Amino acid sequence: MIWPITAKIYWDPIENVPLIKPLPEKENTVYRLKLTEPGDARPAFKRDYEKLREGIYYEFKSEKIYKEFFDGRFLLLNKVPHWDQMWEIVADGNVLGQLYYDPFRDTWRFRLNYTGALIAVQQDLVDYIVVDGFVREKQLLKENYSSSSSQIVVLDRKGDVRGLAENIDGFVVVTKVFRTRISPRETSKKKTTLDDVLKHNDYGLYYFESRAKAFIYSMANKVGKEVVVSYSGGKDSLTALHLTLETLGDATLLFNNTGLELPETIENVEYVASKYGLKMVVADAGDAFWRAVEVFGPPGKDYRWCCKVVKLVPLARLAKRTWPQGALNIVGQRAFESLDRARSPRVWRNRWIPHLLSITPIQEWSQLHIWLYIFKYKLPYNKLYDLGYERLGCYVCPSSTLAEFKEVERNHPELWRKWLEVLERWRKKLGQPVEWIKYGLWRWLTPAAAKKRLAVRIKGYNIDWREEYRKRLLHGIGLAPINVEKNNNVYRIVFSKEVVPATAQYEFSSNIKMLKFSIYRDSDNYVIESSRARITISGNTLFSEHYEEKGFEDLADVLKIIYRIHGCVKCGSCVLWCPLQIIRLTNNGPLPTRPCPACRICLEVCPISELLVEKVVLPLITDNVEAWRRSTRTRREELIRSFKSMGIIPTP
Repeated sequence: MIWPITAKIYWDPIENVPLIKPLPEKENTVYRLKLTEPGDARPAFKRDYEKLREGIYYEFKSEKIYKEFFDGRFLLLNKVPHWDQMWEIVADGNVLGQLYYDPFRDTWRFRLNYTGALIAVQQDLVDYIVVDGFVREKQLLKENYSSSSSQIVVLDRKGDVRGLAENIDGFVVVTKVFRTRISPRETSKKKTTLDDVLKHNDYGLYYFESRAKAFIYSMANKVGKEVVVSYSGGKDSLTALHLTLETLGDATLLFNNTGLELPETIENVEYVASKYGLKMVVADAGDAFWRAVEVFGPPGKDYRWCCKVVKLVPLARLAKRTWPQGALNIVGQRAFESLDRARSPRVWRNRWIPHLLSITPIQEWSQLHIWLYIFKYKLPYNKLYDLGYERLGCYVCPSSTLAEFKEVERNHPELWRKWLEVLERWRKKLGQPVEWIKYGLWRWLTPAAAKKRLAVRIKGYNIDWREEYRKRLLHGIGLAPINVEKNNNVYRIVFSKEVVPATAQYEFSSNIKMLKFSIYRDSDNYVIESSRARITISGNTLFSEHYEEKGFEDLADVLKIIYRIHGCVKCGSCVLWCPLQIIRLTNNGPLPTRPCPACRICLEVCPISELLVEKVVLPLITDNVEAWRRSTRTRREELIRSFKSMGIIPTP
């Protein structure tokens, strides 16, 4: 990962506090913390201290390190890449190690880094072994070693720290070799409180707060339309909301209820709206997720059908109805949340809701900025943060870590049981081992690298994506390709059942005509012709021949129509975005009520065609798990340009 922007957090060694921006006269007396990018550090909460204590005791069977390094200190946690969840821990101006969740041992663990190990040895807080010569990972150092500590520091003859080893039943094996060595920074080590940190960040908060308010004021005056703040119940949107109210005095609160929010979030949203006397509008997805998951299967980091079904469609439907003439939408987006957001501008339009202009006044704020602002103004933040949650939102989100799922299970066992019942049904349908749930393998559709790292821990388990994809289709929609033969540009595909049901013949023909393809019956067969391809459907078999490379896209479009007839979840996306408003939903999917201009928007916005067909069906047809990346596929940017040229989507 190469982050285009990173957070800047400093440390005052005299006052022993972190700073978001030092006073000009103190710039030469402070230093910038060296954090793993993007450096989006946050203050530790009570639950973080508990996890840290637990992790240290697990490793060392002692709390000496916890008491000397962390007890009573103001700590920062900076999330770093890991197969589950890991933070760098900053205390007294130094990164001293990493706290992480080990899903294979179902416990929190703590690992010293070079700086922490060096200090721990100097203060006689850890066991260590002195070695001669080169140190390499997996090197056996000792047998029959007697120590209650699992983590051992490895030193060379000069007393320098070379790495870490793990003591397993007396066998000491090197687990980490330090190649980056950062010497400890000298600080006053005075114990500081939150009040001390707030006091010394008064200038920094004033600086960032003033810039954010000026931006909001300028954009509100420039746009001159109703101001709407998207509030999720999280810390970032709370900060954006408060900045807006402090600047403009009033705003409409918009809440996107996905139907997968934790109760504390719902309570917080209602409380905040009441506390500030705000008009609240809600985009409510209802039970859309629970209905759609029976068709799509569990969502994945690489298979986010849920975002469209429970977020985008309800939100767009509400926005088009409530603000047809447009509005200024203020959101709590930050650059350090993801690479996509790091590359995002401060002002943008959602391509499918172009009449809303979105802005973020906190794009360059770190979590430390956010939390100091919240603490300074005593804002009513969601109490889930106190319980150990770092990110809020859908509690079944595949982007969550196993550690986060453990918190949901711990605090909301009844909700977690509901999701486990769904996962268990799908586990059995897909023929997966119990570890598929235990290690969260369902969080990826494709055989992604992260999925493989977890899968190797399951004895005798191999990822068979083809078999899994077929079973997803069989048990979700009931229609799966069971045999595919290809010869150059000719395909013969045999499906698990009749391709065009007798009850959906009218809808199928009408949808094909929407693409401006010709369709006619030849005996019991359907024959579909375009300028680039000829497709014949006979019972459960489909023959396709395309005359040029791009002709494969006509086959892909026909498959999308077939699958949305079989598996439409009635999300209403096609109805919502049809520029002529000529689509209605039937029991067999969408149906045009009069001739259409073949803009293909209904296919582009349909989660069945855009996600299930592209990510599950076409990989089976092409025997390529990344078929959705094919060079012939029409890119969304091309479609948007085409739409605009037809006057279908207004130019922002």
